[in-house]
Amino acid sequence: MTLEEFMRLPTQEDWDRELAAGWDGPDGSSCSTDAIFGVTIGVTSASHEHCALAANLHDWRYRLGRENGLSDKFRRKADKAYRDDCIEATDATLESWWLRQLARGRAHSRYAALRSIGWMFFND
Repeated sequence: MTLEEFMRLPTQEDWDRELAAGWDGPDGSSCSTDAIFGVTIGVTSASHEHCALAANLHDWRYRLGRENGLSDKFRRKADKAYRDDCIEATDATLESWWLRQLARGRAHSRYAALRSIGWMFFND
């Protein structure tokens, strides 16, 4: 699998194939909520409808990492994309400059946590 394949949004067919293979779909963060200052970044749902949300897409990529035995360079890319997607979502939604800065801090904190403990979930 190439990084480009790994990073693209899953098609409905890709998503359904993984569900049929035993994946339960995105299960939410085990360490934080699925919102940052009220901005939804994830939904615990097996529906493809939510696949572009930052947390759901991150769960998808970790699934691919586990199933394909991918290296840490893939995990690093997934974690950075999660951080950047969270920042993009909060910047686009929050009107207050101050809240956007706090949200950016939260996205960076979550990224740091992923880099510290994410290996346990990527290499299940």
